[in-house]
Amino acid sequence: MSEAVTLESVTAFQQIVDEEQKRVFDERGIIKVKAAFDAKIAADLEDELWRRFENWGIKRGNPASWESLEEPTIRKVMKGTRRVRGLESIYNARSDQIATALAGETEFEKQKALLLLTFSRQHQYIEDEVVPSSIWHSDTPNIPGEGLSGVIVLGFINHVRPRGGGTMVITGSHRLFETSTSAITSKMAKRRLKKYPYFRELLSKKTTDRERFLNEPGFVNDIELQVVELTGEPGDAYFVNGSVLHTLTRNYQPDPRMMVRGFYGAPKLATHYKELFASRAEKKQTATAAS
Repeated sequence: MSEAVTLESVTAFQQIVDEEQKRVFDERGIIKVKAAFDAKIAADLEDELWRRFENWGIKRGNPASWESLEEPTIRKVMKGTRRVRGLESIYNARSDQIATALAGETEFEKQKALLLLTFSRQHQYIEDEVVPSSIWHSDTPNIPGEGLSGVIVLGFINHVRPRGGGTMVITGSHRLFETSTSAITSKMAKRRLKKYPYFRELLSKKTTDRERFLNEPGFVNDIELQVVELTGEPGDAYFVNGSVLHTLTRNYQPDPRMMVRGFYGAPKLATHYKELFASRAEKKQTATAAS
């Protein structure tokens, strides 16, 4: 469920994001903001999560209490904590202002904030790789024309350290199809990108030295690409172009990864889906009439 909102004018908040941050966001598709939301709220959220975890025998400071659980139980834990009260704090006056300045939009649809939870030594469906070869995707398609489709906000509830299950993104990947004349979905993007050595190696399970993707940039059509692992302290947040490729990762640290995802959907995205669904309905109607 999403909520339609109209934010203040872009010019009123240009000081929230300076020219260098805007340049970096346009080029890389991501910026980090310290203390984007209240660290006290993040701490209260973490405490509430641990209280709920006790229903499944999961105890704070005792990794064995969750590492020994079966995957179906872990899924129940995730489902039972997905809508914890307080997650909506990722949306506040400051994050609204930042999204407005980055996207150049004042009208957004805010999606319900979601908990991102990864227990250490769990989630067997996530490849046991330093940099995953699978589940790379974008939250919005690359849609032709000016403007962003949306801005993702990824906030930290607890301290997420390197190799701690933080989301990984490919900076610059939102620009790979900026000259396309039609919308490009994640599935289409990966199929097309495999013709380039960088993505052919990144998306292959046969590639062994995977840590190099974190240390060495790649290039496709002169666009610099870099895999970045998102880490931070409670209250920090990353603002990410919705078309940036990203994936979930294994958590090798002793503490669960607790993050919150918000999403500002721009009018461009709503228009795209409205036209897409109308086109599909028309094709279905035509096919039905012909039969």
